Parts: sequence; C-alpha cells; structure tokens
Amino acid sequence: MTGGGAFDPETIALLRAVLDEAWDSLNAQEQAQSSKSLLAERILHLAATGERDPVRLRVAALTEVVTLSLRQQPQRQIDG
Repeated sequence: MTGGGAFDPETIALLRAVLDEAWDSLNAQEQAQSSKSLLAERILHLAATGERDPVRLRVAALTEVVTLSLRQQPQRQIDG
C-alpha cells in the first residue's frame, strides 16, 4: 500500500486475481448465497493488514464469506 492508503498496481493485479479465483471456486449455490463485493471487501481488509500471500488471502476471505452465508441460512430441522 502506498502512503495515501492506496494499493500499488502490482498489488491491485494480485488482489483482482485472488478475487476472481476465489469467486470462481464457489459453486453456483454458494455464489447465489453470497456476494462478490463482500468477498472483495474481505480480501481488501486482509490486504490492508499487510497480507499479500494469494493462498492465505483467498482461503481467509472464502472462509469468512461462506461462514457468514451459512449463518444467514434458515436452520433445517432434522426429523429423527
């Protein structure tokens, strides 16, 4: 990140690639229950803390977004 709070061009390219890979890794149902902008927000938040490893960025953002979408789903009751 540069002094004004902006990311340099190489970092922007990295973050864009991480976002695209993360979004593409979700199946259609997961994409329907989530938001690409929320995924981007999580990636940007992690990058703002200094994280630059694409695997860690992708895994952490996906974990947060998928967990959030699971929490928002109505709970299914299992008859037993």
